[in-house]
Amino acid sequence: MSDSNIVVAVRVRPVNQREVSLGGQVCVEMQGDQTILKKPDGSDKVFRFDYSFWSCRETDPHFVGQEQVFKLLGKGVLENAFTGYHACIFAYGQTGSGKTHTMMGSAEDGGLVPRLCNTLFEWIAENNDPNVKFNVEVSYMEIY
Repeated sequence: MSDSNIVVAVRVRPVNQREVSLGGQVCVEMQGDQTILKKPDGSDKVFRFDYSFWSCRETDPHFVGQEQVFKLLGKGVLENAFTGYHACIFAYGQTGSGKTHTMMGSAEDGGLVPRLCNTLFEWIAENNDPNVKFNVEVSYMEIY
């Protein structure tokens, strides 16, 4: 995670069965920190972010899974929170864009929220200092 206060990441979620059955084509590419929108007329639109995560197909060599997203985004937020700073992760996008996939994941492959919670309570359990007390407050909100 960067040393700045705000980190911006974009993630292309996995293609779903409906999109596959309708013959949908992926119109986005990720190259390093760049997200490239591929227009049908051949004119590309390039955007640069702190992170551009390609999570479209697990078989792709540059695939970024839930664990790597956690390591690059969530772990730094958790480290800051653990040292007493307030922390926030904000997911924004239209319906079906992958916010819940990134934040919650699945039962088999948890997203940021379950990984953050699990790691937080593991770190608390590892603390052996009887003079240290922890107060954990977590909020999760979805607005439609």
